[in-house]
Amino acid sequence: MKNVPLFGCLALLTLLFGPLTAQAGPQAQVDCSYSHTLGDDPIMMFGKPNQAMIHDFYGNEHTDAWSDYVSLRTKSETTCDNQADATGYWTPALRLPSGEVVHPAYQKTYYQATSTVNNPLTAFPPGLQLLAGNHHGSSPNPYVNFLCANGKGYTHEVGEVCGLRSTGDAVQFNIAIQFPDCWDGTTLAPMKGMPNAVYDVDGTCPANYPVKIPTVNLNAAWVLPQITSLDTAQVSLSMDPIMEGNQRIEQWGSLYTAHADFMNGWAPRAAEFMVSQCMNLDMDCGTNVAYDWTNAQDTYVDSTHPDDNFSASQQLLVQDDWSGQGRNTHPQIMTLVKFSIPPLPKNLSPEEDALYTYQLRTFGGKNEHNGSDQIFFYPTSTDWNVDTVNWNNRPACNYSSDAILYLDDAKTYRYVNVDQVVRDALAQGQTEVAWFIGGDRKGDTFTFNSAETSENFILMLKGYQHVPEN
Repeated sequence: MKNVPLFGCLALLTLLFGPLTAQAGPQAQVDCSYSHTLGDDPIMMFGKPNQAMIHDFYGNEHTDAWSDYVSLRTKSETTCDNQADATGYWTPALRLPSGEVVHPAYQKTYYQATSTVNNPLTAFPPGLQLLAGNHHGSSPNPYVNFLCANGKGYTHEVGEVCGLRSTGDAVQFNIAIQFPDCWDGTTLAPMKGMPNAVYDVDGTCPANYPVKIPTVNLNAAWVLPQITSLDTAQVSLSMDPIMEGNQRIEQWGSLYTAHADFMNGWAPRAAEFMVSQCMNLDMDCGTNVAYDWTNAQDTYVDSTHPDDNFSASQQLLVQDDWSGQGRNTHPQIMTLVKFSIPPLPKNLSPEEDALYTYQLRTFGGKNEHNGSDQIFFYPTSTDWNVDTVNWNNRPACNYSSDAILYLDDAKTYRYVNVDQVVRDALAQGQTEVAWFIGGDRKGDTFTFNSAETSENFILMLKGYQHVPEN
């Protein structure tokens, strides 16, 4: 006797509301290549291998029917460019009109938000699972878009015929799926008929789903050199199979059944960084989401006020002039920064270790409007107290710089590579690292935001590998 088809994950989301709107606010992004294909769904069919529709998985290389947050973080190998992202992402398999089932090339996910000043984000909690789309859809969905790479842009409608991206190249077809961004604050996993997250209304979450989380916009791409055109009305997606014992009878539906699943596997500090150090600051982080980070202890010292401590200042100043008889004959203002060192992940292979770098993130710029100049990061000891240090009792400065930063008068975020210096400190058993920041040696003044502000100096540990997009 045949079983009835196993119900898939996403019919319940037809209850949700609101249109798919363009995102213009702060964001971060990850690219994840295709990983593997299984008839598994660890959200809606946990512990039932090979009984779900055929899914293509991205991100965590070990996602299967038994996956949960603990397993994703324990076995965190990922196809994503950001090594902090061991999330399991999956979409239904795609079948061409010829009957050929094809794998995607990659997916690019944009984490986005709007109105974060009035509606600040909360980081994804460990174990959060999200669904998007409608597995039983038969008409356009405001949260699902289709794209021919040579076509007219994204559309909710099927029926466009995709051509080659360029002469002699390949057909590329994308499906973009937006996830709900208002979480109920307690339920980590959705249940049939009971969503744990819904879509905002004009940037505001409804009362019973009050927690605003980053909007996950997943864009899956199929690159198809074996064909010269693709009628999207004839493309089909995997649906729940009919099971006869352990035998599967595959079922297929139109593109209107498009959907996607998200099982959070971000390292906890990275998930927090995305929100608190990027998007809630109205900052576009791009690929610069840190695996871990520490904030600076910072102040500046001023030779014209040698007994004063400036640790309570919201601005850090830098100015020096090495002309004539040298720097000691002119007033000097130098910024001091000190950081605890974020530890590297444990048990990295040499190849994995090479993907991680230490960077400083600054926010500031040059005061004068006379072009770009360089400033210098000079090593110093960590043996100083941010609340008592002044020009007279400052630590010694080694004027052989560890790093150089070019900057102009734009007050913005900038990044400085300090990887080798920090790794050398770790090799010597140090847990902290510190620098004097000196000016352009020509008398110009530079201003940075201090630890008294939200745009302060950060020492980031970033894990990143390039993921090619075909």
